[in-house]
Amino acid sequence: MSLPDHEQKSGWLKPTFIVFFATVVFPLALTASFSGKSAAEKLLTAMVQPLFIAIVTVLAIGFVLLRRHERRVGMILICGACLMWVVSTPFFGARLIDWWEASITSSIPSASEPFDYVIVLGGGTSVTPDGRAQFSSAGDRVGYAARLYLAGIAKHLVTTGDNLQLAGSLLGSFKPKDDPSIQTTQIWRGLGIPADVISELAGQNTFAEMASLKEHPEYWQGKRCGILTSAFHLPRAMKLAERVGVQAIPIAADHRTSTGPVTFNQFVPETDGLVHFQLIFKEWLAMRISR
Repeated sequence: MSLPDHEQKSGWLKPTFIVFFATVVFPLALTASFSGKSAAEKLLTAMVQPLFIAIVTVLAIGFVLLRRHERRVGMILICGACLMWVVSTPFFGARLIDWWEASITSSIPSASEPFDYVIVLGGGTSVTPDGRAQFSSAGDRVGYAARLYLAGIAKHLVTTGDNLQLAGSLLGSFKPKDDPSIQTTQIWRGLGIPADVISELAGQNTFAEMASLKEHPEYWQGKRCGILTSAFHLPRAMKLAERVGVQAIPIAADHRTSTGPVTFNQFVPETDGLVHFQLIFKEWLAMRISR
């Protein structure tokens, strides 16, 4: 037996209004009251992004289904939307990054104890259309290593990484200039670092890079050797180094830990928060399978 038209209308209108008020109107009003107009405008910008709209839409559908007594599907949608909301908030992502990066103690390089070799793991560079190497989002790996050498804290630099050799690629193929190690060398040489203090190691992933490093004990055996990579990547890198018997000191770059006060805006889903969750999940999964 179908419900009257007015009951069907209220069946979706009321829960949709409640969800919209709770997730949009109330947070905006609260932010404007406590943090001012600029913070509210920034929050509104986040709310018109596809991720936020999708989560709120799923929440509204879930509550509509609950009102129509379709409880199982409704609860699945609500729980899924709430979970996605939590893991994609900047607040959750920042706390997750903080916890992960703090899981290993990084060395603080000092001129009083210089490194014989600093191994810089690939992933901090990319290449422009005209073939020029440039820093990527993790470029602090490459820049920090250069600073260590120029400050006399590192005597030699070793860069790692080459690209996957893909069979049957749809369009194009990788060229030597696409190798992270070659890009890093190009940047270092441009900064005036002599070629004779730079070495390159192969490796299509962290596991392969550590396997290559194992084959070159002259870089680490009986030497003061550091492995430098992004802080979020360091726990996995050091675990793999230990597994293959490489003795090195961890050096963290590209820190992504949270700074500044906690604001209302940090509790609204954003793609940046989701990226942090995906990043740490990838690292955790790779550690589980030793890759």
